[in-house]
Amino acid sequence: MTSTSYRVLGPVEVWRDGRLLAPQSPRHRAVLAALLMDAGRTVPVDLLVDRVWSGQPPTAVSATLQSIVSRLRRELEPDVSGGRWTLLVTREPGYRLEVAAEDVDAVRFVQLLRAARDLAGRGDAENARAAVAEGLALWRGPAYADVAATFAAEESERLEQLRLAARELAAELDLRLGRHAEIVDDVRELLRSEPLREGLRASLMLALYRCGRQAEALEVYDEGRRLLADGLGVDPGRPLQSLYEQILRQDPALAGPVAAPAAPAPEPAPPAPPAVRALGPLPVPLTAFVGRTAELGRLGGALSGQRLVTLVGPGGSGKTRLALEAARRRPAGAPPAALVELAGVEDPELVAAQVATVLGVTLAGGDPLGAVATALVDRPLLLVLDNCEHVVDAAAAVCAALLPHCPELQVLATSREPLGLPGEAVLPCGPMPAGAPGSDAEQLFLDRARLAAPHLADPSEEDLRHVRELVAALDGLPLAVELAAACLTTLPLAEVAGRVDDRFALLSGGWRTAVPHQRTLAATVQWSVDLLSPAELAVFRAVAVLPGTFGPDLVEAVAGPEVDGGALELLRVLVAKSLVELDHGARRYRMLETLRQYAEQGLDEPASRRLRDRLTGFAVELTGRLEPTLRSPLWTESARRLDAEQPALRAALAHALATGQGESALRIGGALGWYWYRRGHVQEGRRWLAAALDATPGAPAGVRSGALLADALLSYLSGDVPSLWARTSEIAETAADSDPVLPLALVLRGFVRALLGQPDLDGEVARDIARGLELAQASGIEWVQVEIAMTLGQFSRAAGDTDGALEHLGRAEQLAVRLGHSWAHSSVLWIRAKTLTDVGRAPEALADLWPMVDLTHREGDATGTLAGLLAAVGATTAAGRPRTAAVLLGAVQANARQVGYDPLRMDPMDGQRYVTATREALPEVEYDTALAEGAVLDRGEAVAMVGRLAEEARTTEPAR
Repeated sequence: MTSTSYRVLGPVEVWRDGRLLAPQSPRHRAVLAALLMDAGRTVPVDLLVDRVWSGQPPTAVSATLQSIVSRLRRELEPDVSGGRWTLLVTREPGYRLEVAAEDVDAVRFVQLLRAARDLAGRGDAENARAAVAEGLALWRGPAYADVAATFAAEESERLEQLRLAARELAAELDLRLGRHAEIVDDVRELLRSEPLREGLRASLMLALYRCGRQAEALEVYDEGRRLLADGLGVDPGRPLQSLYEQILRQDPALAGPVAAPAAPAPEPAPPAPPAVRALGPLPVPLTAFVGRTAELGRLGGALSGQRLVTLVGPGGSGKTRLALEAARRRPAGAPPAALVELAGVEDPELVAAQVATVLGVTLAGGDPLGAVATALVDRPLLLVLDNCEHVVDAAAAVCAALLPHCPELQVLATSREPLGLPGEAVLPCGPMPAGAPGSDAEQLFLDRARLAAPHLADPSEEDLRHVRELVAALDGLPLAVELAAACLTTLPLAEVAGRVDDRFALLSGGWRTAVPHQRTLAATVQWSVDLLSPAELAVFRAVAVLPGTFGPDLVEAVAGPEVDGGALELLRVLVAKSLVELDHGARRYRMLETLRQYAEQGLDEPASRRLRDRLTGFAVELTGRLEPTLRSPLWTESARRLDAEQPALRAALAHALATGQGESALRIGGALGWYWYRRGHVQEGRRWLAAALDATPGAPAGVRSGALLADALLSYLSGDVPSLWARTSEIAETAADSDPVLPLALVLRGFVRALLGQPDLDGEVARDIARGLELAQASGIEWVQVEIAMTLGQFSRAAGDTDGALEHLGRAEQLAVRLGHSWAHSSVLWIRAKTLTDVGRAPEALADLWPMVDLTHREGDATGTLAGLLAAVGATTAAGRPRTAAVLLGAVQANARQVGYDPLRMDPMDGQRYVTATREALPEVEYDTALAEGAVLDRGEAVAMVGRLAEEARTTEPAR
């Protein structure tokens, strides 16, 4: 009698009478596999078609299916004639594969696992272990390995989980049988691929303990505890905690039949010495830099003699890593280096702003590029511009503007194409040498592979042969090599090498043009993506729309709905698979630009729109939530959060404006107005606000008013009084009395008129102030009342009423301190100092200006600090020390150029008067000499100088 059996725990195979039948075509295998999933049961035709063609059947699917079934019948029963089939039979409403359960290896495996669990539950560990071993022996590789349909992948994943459960049960049974020494290596390897399974971790801990290796057992627990805390924010389960406590106290109940001497714990590696950088340290990778000796030498030589060097190569060739390594290896005493990451800058007009942000240059003026050029005019610096290719024209324009005017500046750029500028040294950064023994690509693979497969620390000749074939097939591209090494957590080396050969069959022509470069890298990435579950793939594609770095809350907001929550756990899987990077210091994630571009290609237009809509919604919520805290003691914390989210906020604004979501853009821009004001992002903020306001002329007044006020504030900072007046007038005409924006708009108009010394002949300002105060009191917005009292103080000062001014300002100071409104507090001290200077009380003015500039400087408010320093110039001159005032003025002028902000534009009346008084009090030569002395002081030194002046003025008589 003929015997037929079926194997799916690996490639699909059919055996008849001990002989393997010839392999079927892919579609025939898919039909056979779809029937084997329900062996012995009828599979309806509709379900069979859906499985085989994954929901996309051909036009003549019935005829196609009948043809495949007919061929399968002849293959399974070649001796049958007349249609008397007994294996693959027709049964309404479909087909049935008549097969006994024991003849399908997957069914047999499940039966053996069930029997093993039953035997283990009854205490028969020996027979239970034998049943598990018999079941695991049926596996030849991933289930349904050669069937590409969706149903097969899903069934394979289900069976793989059962296989993992069987291996976990085997470890438990071996422990019962006293085989703890034999299972340590196998369980450790299994745990490396499944680090969150507490059952495996418990088995390894107990096995190590019974081998006398208590310290290692405790380390295994600590590793698991850290993984759970960092990854999921939870503690280990109670059973694992109890086992840990038993090991700590060496509970006799844990004793096994065999014990081995404990191995000493390895000495921890000494911590790396901290890096010291004037502008903050360059990023320090977690993995070693491997190879590239020749490229490092050429790049070091170019940096020693050229001012513009560009590393050019395909995506994934390691340009960024090579650039940072070369920057770190420069000789001692070389200028500091600053990294400007452009991958998150989608708008070419923001390249200069990104450079300014990294260097601390505040863009309050009308020419961002000029402000950066001024800041770098005499500053030795290596500027690393990373990922220029998508903004190559803008990056070239920045370099063309900066390099001729900044003789101490050097630029190292990375791009997929040259910047195309005169004097540019273009260095290729192509793939690593591969194929030959000891090649760079081989060494890189082995270095990364040891993290996933420790046995490769001492590779065999066969291992090395596989590695050389593998890296050669990958063209030596570092990203592809590293992704391949990461796959060793789930695949053996030989299978990794074999799959790469299949994947790149169509790319044997090489990668000499840009398209082959991309194809090779895309194939590498696709191969890695093939190993993702559907949920992991959904998160991989979702986070691709998040520019720059991103936090877990943004991931949850954008990707969470794609997977019904749980996006963070899936994100951690992507980190483990090298598809997303985690910056532990910043606690933020980022995706390599090449991977981001690849993932975005998998998004259709509706999916991309859906994800970007969520990003915009997140930006609306985040900025709306943080906006009230920006005038509170939480300013510093909230501003730093907004600093980190700038790429995402810019992307949200751009998407909202491009897709007709103008009201969302208004809400984001309105909420960011005060942040832009204090950070000095004037031109960028005004550009976003103008676009949003122009796009939504019919938006509700309550939504529009916030953006109008934001633009009015930025107009004031840039000296654009007409725009300020137009914006606040629109608010006054359209906003309801209940709108919290209205009182501040009224007060702002009055404050600016007072600051400019404009008389209130018609009483309009007084009416605005009175109405603003009434509305603020009615709404309970206390911080507006602080600014009203401050404005009244400025008006009293302008009217010559010193006592009235000081009274108003004293009340404003008390409110500001009580509310923690640090900006208002510093502004009150600024106005009061100028009031005291007016009446000859310069020592008291300096006593106010010292805490004012100290506060603004500590909060990173460069514009406020410079305004206070300019007021200190006037007070110092009034105190009888004009030469010292001129030194301080030199510092103000030099630092104003550096940050791109001129305090005279915001305070033209008093500021110019202070400058004139100082200049007229000194001979021209002495005045110029003092200015030059001050020009070398940075802001911190100038602030400290005001502190010394305040102390001296308090204890000494005024003297020149």
